[in-house]
Amino acid sequence: MKRIKNLLAGFLVLILAIVSPAASFEANAAKMPGMNAPATERNVLKILNKYDKDGAYIMKKQMAAGDDILAWFTEGRMIDRISIAVHEETHAYSIRGMYETHYFVNRKKTVPVRHTQVYPTKNMANTIPGRLRTFRYDTYVAKPIPNLASNVQGIYGLMNEFMAYRMSMNNTVRLYLYYEEKNAGWDQWRTYINFCENGRMAYAEFKYYILHYLYYAKQHYPEIYRGILANKPLRQAYREIEKDYARLNAKYEKNFRKLKEYFAKKGYRMEVSDESVLVGKNGRMAGMGRFTGDYKKLVKEMKKSKYLQMHQKLAK
Repeated sequence: MKRIKNLLAGFLVLILAIVSPAASFEANAAKMPGMNAPATERNVLKILNKYDKDGAYIMKKQMAAGDDILAWFTEGRMIDRISIAVHEETHAYSIRGMYETHYFVNRKKTVPVRHTQVYPTKNMANTIPGRLRTFRYDTYVAKPIPNLASNVQGIYGLMNEFMAYRMSMNNTVRLYLYYEEKNAGWDQWRTYINFCENGRMAYAEFKYYILHYLYYAKQHYPEIYRGILANKPLRQAYREIEKDYARLNAKYEKNFRKLKEYFAKKGYRMEVSDESVLVGKNGRMAGMGRFTGDYKKLVKEMKKSKYLQMHQKLAK
């Protein structure tokens, strides 16, 4: 029944989009949900349709498949949960059984990939140096829950996480204009910065895990290594997702620098270091942590020749 309801809702949206005149659309656009708007399918899609068309595409596809996208909005403000919902529904969109993944690049391109032979990701856990065991290390590499894709599907599961975190990063970065247009305060921007910091960190972690997985395969599982490199669709998916993820990180850093001027116009002072952000006025400051130190360590590690070679082999 829920599936039918969602399908009918999707058809209704399509019909309204076709028959409504442009003037009506512009009037509705002016009524964009606010920062504290309730979580409804209509509100979520209205924000995504304007600011993140790729995220909107995923949500509509999964609603049509019967998913309850509001399951990801059980607490907090709607705007603070949208990137989580996009991340999780991207996972759902990509699953095509145990041995095939459809990697979402954008609304115009999805890359179907059949899996080749893999080894469990946790087999390489002990070869990751202690200084590089950042906060996702246990969850996705060393101590995965039973049947976690990042472990049992090896590089294909790691790539799935890389894809999903790219999508949540894409969503948050694109919502920068929404935050500006809604004249967001520090409480809202703090959440925005936190999601972007988290997304940037995930880029470094999962890219490193993917490259280290391939390098470990070369050393210990040569047949698996050759099979992965012979998988042209996987290489295409990695190349396009990694390139766009790097672009999103650069966009976030550019937006982050603009925030100092944004807060200055509001009479606030913004102090930034690698590990924290402080914002306040009249001697009262509020802040949050950052992940820049760990991010830089992973980026530096991936500049080693063995990882540059793995990247070049995957991205060619």
